[in-house]
This record gives sequence, structure tokens and C-alpha cells, in this order.
Amino acid sequence: MRLFISLFMALLSVQLSGQDFHFSQFKNSKSNINPALSGEIKGDFLAVFQRRSQWASISEPFNTLCLSLYMKNIYKDYSLGLNFINDVAGLADFQTNGINISPSLKILKMDKHNLTIGFGLAAFQRSYDLNSLTFYEDEQFVNQNNSFIDISLGTTYKHIITKNSILELGLSAFHINNPNQSFSNTYEDNTPTKYVSFIELNHEYSKLVLTPSIFYSHQLNQRELIFGCSFFDEINYANREYSYSLGLYYRNKDALIPQASISIENIDLFVSYDINISELNKASNYYGAIEFSVLYNWNRKKSSTKNKFICPRYL
Repeated sequence: MRLFISLFMALLSVQLSGQDFHFSQFKNSKSNINPALSGEIKGDFLAVFQRRSQWASISEPFNTLCLSLYMKNIYKDYSLGLNFINDVAGLADFQTNGINISPSLKILKMDKHNLTIGFGLAAFQRSYDLNSLTFYEDEQFVNQNNSFIDISLGTTYKHIITKNSILELGLSAFHINNPNQSFSNTYEDNTPTKYVSFIELNHEYSKLVLTPSIFYSHQLNQRELIFGCSFFDEINYANREYSYSLGLYYRNKDALIPQASISIENIDLFVSYDINISELNKASNYYGAIEFSVLYNWNRKKSSTKNKFICPRYL
């Protein structure tokens, strides 16, 4: 029995490391798709709360929480992202907790061209809890926790095509140090490198902004392709400016993802739902994942010149 459980946990580790946690709202999960995106924000600072719950209709839901803080140009052209992840999967509460720091540097700044590079350094801890599982005999497990360091690299390129059109694309690689995620003292499970790419076009027509985008990730035999389009518009209500967006995305052979957002001053609220259309829909009844994000943007306070005067210089 002990051998069976050990093999089960080893296979579980392999299966879960083969596909990382992910968000359908990938554009709000900057550090998780490309460390070079830490400075690509509207204001000087951006705080993000992101929550995803999946497969609640089939079994114990898979829940992912992400808290992020991005700081643009904190020193010259250097930006910084800080990221905390909590991912819980399955009946055994298989947890992944991680802290990630992602500095980035804009190495090319021209009128119509920007090139940025980024580096990610993360510390992860994984664990599982067997109290919710039932065994026919007592079992002793040596390792129920595992910690490892994870390194990522990325670059983004932005091209201003016209005053109304901006093209952005990015390439990144995660787990480039192939960290060991095994719970066994004798068996190693080195995480394969994951490659991520995206391309996005922002085109403004009158006050309407269309944003088609494509996201692709590849990790061994696991592939994820998401593509779709959203549009942004502004409205004036009660003498206040609001903006909203509606979008529809498709994850290849898996889900349709409608998405909506509304922006009120410095706060952006996003919500999306994965409509499962894979072969699993017979069990899921087309239910997939609910996901929402709260973004808060703000700028540095400008130093006040009140009560200050310039002393005249006499020659």
C-alpha cells in the first residue's frame, strides 16, 4: 500500500508540474507570462488582485490567487514587479505558494520602437495534506513539503505603427533552471522549461479601441493557445468618465471565454468565465472556471512648489 501511495504522489507531482497554474485573463497576470512586462502599466504603480476557481462542478475546485505590485521606472528605466501566488488543487489540498520578483529594463527607447528585457526570480513551496484522504491502513510519509527556486527570462517589443495603432509582442521562458519538484528523496522530477509568447494589437477607431491578441505557451507535450478580441469604449454618466470593455476569447479545444470590465477612475474591475467545450463537458455540463481581477493604478505625488521661492542670483 505504501508503495502504491508513493507512486501515486510521484505521478501526481509529474502531472501537476507538466502544466503550470494559469489565468484566462493573461494580460492582467504580467509576471506570470513575461517578467519584462513589469513596467508596462498605465500609471507609476499598479496593484492587482486576481482570483480563479475551476472545476467546482466536477470535484473539489482548483483555486488560484495572485497578488501583484508593479512599479514603473523606479530608477531611470528600471521597473519592478512583485508577485505572490497561492494555488490549491484537489482533495489532498495540493498547494503551491510562491513569491516572485521581476525587475525589467527598457534597453531601447525610440519614437516608434521600445525593447524591454526582464528577469524573474521566484521561490516556491509545495505541500499536500493527507487528512482529507482515507486509507485502509496506517501510512507514513517522509516528505509532504518541497521547496525550490525558479528562474525566468523575457523580452517585449512595442512598435507604434501609426498614432492609432500599437503592436506589442513578447517572448519568455520559465523554469530555465529546471527545478526539482519531487517529494521523493530518491526520485527527481525536474520541471521542463516553459516557453510563452504573445502578440497584441491596439487599434483606436474614433473613441473605440479594438484589441485582438494571441497567447501561446508550450511545456513538453502541454500546449495552450488562447486568441480573441476585445473592444474598449468610454461613456460619460453623471458628469463622470467611465470606460468599459467586452471581449470573447477561445482556448483551443477547451473553452470559450467571454470577458467584461469596467473602469472607474483608478480602479479596473474584470470578470470572465470559461465555458468548457472539451470532451469533459459531459461531466462538467459546460461549467469551467470563474475568474475576476481588481486593478488599482496610481501615480507618484508631485512635489509641491507652494511656499517655495527661488533665491535671485546676483553676479
